[in-house]
Amino acid sequence: MTFQINAWLEHPQPSLSISDKLSGATLMEWKGPQLHRLFTKGGLVAEDFSHCGEQEQQALARELFLLCCQD
Repeated sequence: MTFQINAWLEHPQPSLSISDKLSGATLMEWKGPQLHRLFTKGGLVAEDFSHCGEQEQQALARELFLLCCQD
């Protein structure tokens, strides 16, 4: 399965989601306080999501999945 990261971090209501690249189905989604907690807990920064290629997106998706498993 190939993942696509949709990061809308500089919008008035920021959101981050991971979807299946082939089907477009949303697999995970973070908004509001949940998104803020993800960034503070995992040490991620908005720049991690800009200008990243296919391999970098797959690595970020795995990292996000692992961070969610820590809850």
